[in-house]
Amino acid sequence: MAFCRDKSAAYLEARGYNVVRHPSTLLKPLMLLGRQNGTTIELGGLDKLTYNPGADLPVIESDTVAADLNGQVTNKLSIGIGANILGAIIGAMGGQLGVDVSYTNAERVEFRFIEVTNDSALPIEIGSYLRDGQIDAGNVLLREYVLGNGELFVVTKTAKSKKIEVRFERKNQTGATVKVPALKDLVGGNIKVNASSEDAATVRFDGPHPLVFGFQCLRVAVLDGEVSLISQKPGGVVASAAEMRADDYVLLAPNQLLDIATPS
Repeated sequence: MAFCRDKSAAYLEARGYNVVRHPSTLLKPLMLLGRQNGTTIELGGLDKLTYNPGADLPVIESDTVAADLNGQVTNKLSIGIGANILGAIIGAMGGQLGVDVSYTNAERVEFRFIEVTNDSALPIEIGSYLRDGQIDAGNVLLREYVLGNGELFVVTKTAKSKKIEVRFERKNQTGATVKVPALKDLVGGNIKVNASSEDAATVRFDGPHPLVFGFQCLRVAVLDGEVSLISQKPGGVVASAAEMRADDYVLLAPNQLLDIATPS
């Protein structure tokens, strides 16, 4: 999930989620993302668009259960690819695993996020905030990403979890041996490593903070001279914020995963 082009990524996209290549603690609702020349960067909060807001920022509803996303499993990956993915996740959690696989004789791994929750803000409230606030025509974000050579998006919902389950397998699909005490020593940090025994094939990692692995967003554009939110499904038509339904969304990269960079 959020690691490669597999069934879990397709599942997320079918539900309107953009897939984050490297799960992160940074992505949140009301965050602005700018895309130019195939690169997407984080530009700050929605308040960056207004210099005299006419209302408070929209309320973010936090930690609602994402029942439809819980338990989705990735394809089985080679241990080399899996070790890189797991190392990146453990690093984002605050540990240090790297690509060391001395703790297991596995040849394949699969990942599963559990206890997934959503943070979200209502698109209609975001649209009202932009409508009621005063926006400087010379705003650099508008100039560069809306009126210039780029696109601007606002995040409306994130999918996150601080628990990930990893199953280690041999090629014959039997459970591999995992030296759990050695794995705990390698991981370090404030991360809990749990298994049913000291050599169990399925291990759960519990980090201190949820990692975002998917998100929904809307595009910020100028319609009839006003800053507006628009959404367009693949093959669909543009809809304004007032017309949007719960299943409207924007897929930034329907044929590839998304890396979100911070400005240099």
